[in-house]
Amino acid sequence: ETAASEPKGKGRKGKSKRDAATASKLAIPSLVFDLPSLSHVKADPSFVRLDPHSMPGRGTAIAIDTEFVSVEVEDTVVDADGNRRVRTDARQALARVSAVDERTGGTIIDDYILPTESIVDYKTRFSGLTETDLDPLTSPHHLVHLRTAYLKLRLLVDRGCVFVGHGLRGDFRVVNIFVPPDQIKDTVELWCLPDQRKLSLRFLAACLLEADIQGETHDSIEDARGALALYKKYLELDAKGEVTSTLQRLYDYGRTVDFKYDPARPIRDFTK
Repeated sequence: ETAASEPKGKGRKGKSKRDAATASKLAIPSLVFDLPSLSHVKADPSFVRLDPHSMPGRGTAIAIDTEFVSVEVEDTVVDADGNRRVRTDARQALARVSAVDERTGGTIIDDYILPTESIVDYKTRFSGLTETDLDPLTSPHHLVHLRTAYLKLRLLVDRGCVFVGHGLRGDFRVVNIFVPPDQIKDTVELWCLPDQRKLSLRFLAACLLEADIQGETHDSIEDARGALALYKKYLELDAKGEVTSTLQRLYDYGRTVDFKYDPARPIRDFTK
């Protein structure tokens, strides 16, 4: 007998039950946050483990930052006409992801990713990562499979958290995770005038927070905290109607120092 001959509403109720059952099967358990490290080195974690009762919910701001390594370099050739042609595109892989919870200011994720393919460049100057960090025999960090790190982020997305960071859209693209636009607060976009260059996290932190970050290398926890502080600063100035004037001052100052903060000429002393 077809669904068309079922009593009114029965088919819809049956479908609703099936949909609920499917959703239940696909739901990511919060226990993913409690999975152990794959490293053989025992060390204190750099994050606070979340239990099911303290999980962030809808609207909670979670600042994240990621670090990547190169797993394939760009391969180019020059053809007979002298034109440069790309034979193989460069590829990056996620190597570390950190997340800071706005409710406590504590780090709730600091996962280093176990490589699944050869790494050609650890990009240490920018990532702060070395071979030791990602080797299960030597890493003092919380080392996990890529799938574990992905599921943690996916769970936060599903719970409606708002992701705060600097240049998040590019990070999400490489990680291959979709985050609804209304759950993204990207400080690279918030702190930018139309048709103007993007401002670096380091420059913004120095000018607006008087904080010196990204010195020798990048640290994803430090960068996540910096982005969260910049987001809060944006909300503070937006409530006062001072975002546009502050941005204009940032750009005016930036042009005088080539957008590299100069402690000898701090922005607080700048006059146009």
